[in-house]
Amino acid sequence: MQKIQVGFIGCGRISDLHALGYRNHPDAEIAAVSDKDVRIAEKKGNEWGARKIYADYREMLDDADIDAVEILTPQKLHEQMVIEAAAAGKHILVQKPMTIDLASADRMIQAAKAGGKVYKVIENYMYYPPIRFAKQLLEAGEIGTPINMRIKFISGTSGGWDVPKEAWAWRMEENVAGRGMQTFDHGHHMWAIAWFFMGEIERVCAWIDSYNNIVDCPSTIMWKYKGGIQYGICDYTHAYEMHVPSDYYANDEWFEMNGSKGMILVHRCTGKITPGPSVSVFKGEKWQHYDHLDSDWAAGFVGATQNFIAAMKGEEAPQLSGEQARKILAVALAIQKSSQERREVYVDELDSPEGAEYSRRKIAEEIVRRGQRTMVTLDDLKNNPRLL
Repeated sequence: MQKIQVGFIGCGRISDLHALGYRNHPDAEIAAVSDKDVRIAEKKGNEWGARKIYADYREMLDDADIDAVEILTPQKLHEQMVIEAAAAGKHILVQKPMTIDLASADRMIQAAKAGGKVYKVIENYMYYPPIRFAKQLLEAGEIGTPINMRIKFISGTSGGWDVPKEAWAWRMEENVAGRGMQTFDHGHHMWAIAWFFMGEIERVCAWIDSYNNIVDCPSTIMWKYKGGIQYGICDYTHAYEMHVPSDYYANDEWFEMNGSKGMILVHRCTGKITPGPSVSVFKGEKWQHYDHLDSDWAAGFVGATQNFIAAMKGEEAPQLSGEQARKILAVALAIQKSSQERREVYVDELDSPEGAEYSRRKIAEEIVRRGQRTMVTLDDLKNNPRLL
């Protein structure tokens, strides 16, 4: 059986991690690459063993031998490329965020459905082994009923990757990247993991500031989940004088899930700030540490690629699907709106013809519900110590 022939559109720094999952894979290989700088395309093609080099990605789409494409370009370019790739009958993996607004996301999803092939928005954090292991612990009931989660992000200087400033520049342009480099672009990872662990987010409240009008932090984002009394919070910090030990970008993340019986901690992700085990669980008055997991950030890309290949073979559903990625995008956009307008925003407001009135109405309804709650008495506490 011939291997699935995959073409890469865009050969920037992140493409090296996307390529890892195809290395020696029995069912798929990188057969073609395209970049606006053909010299970069040729260099990457030689490194990955790709036989075909294209300066224009449309020529790749016209190649009947190419079964699938990975679109690794700035967000503003995603919609057109996805629509064209779908029309060409290709399976599609696109970098996150899938696009910069919900109307664009809807057009992409519709085009992918019409094309009838696999459509996946990559979310490598969902395939990072410590995060997947923490998810298994959560689902196994190790900490009881989930109550809240905390995420901490910090960036600094001198990461392992030497990324040219011009390669970062587009991330600072709102009309190209969508919103801020941290809370929108990188934030997609955080909101996807918040969803992955505990479900859909109902509403958000965000404070996003900047030391230099370039990096969109410090910031604090809070959210409430749908269907229960469950909450989350994420802090973004840019410590511009701090060295971050990392083989990749100069940043790191921590994740904490708190439940009725205990807590789960994922101690690191992109970087290596925290030594020791990658996952810990506290319950029953003691800690359990897990240090057997592959905590190399690159492992998440390999897992995500394996999911894409399995989806093309009909063995797994793609994650993120277009519909799932749209929900994450909606959360990211609601966060930006909350900070800009200094108010709490329901995610569904973005699809409501009521606009801001939708959130105001939902908040008013909640105030009424809270006013109708029965107050707990001293006798209630005496008779039911679990209320304390």
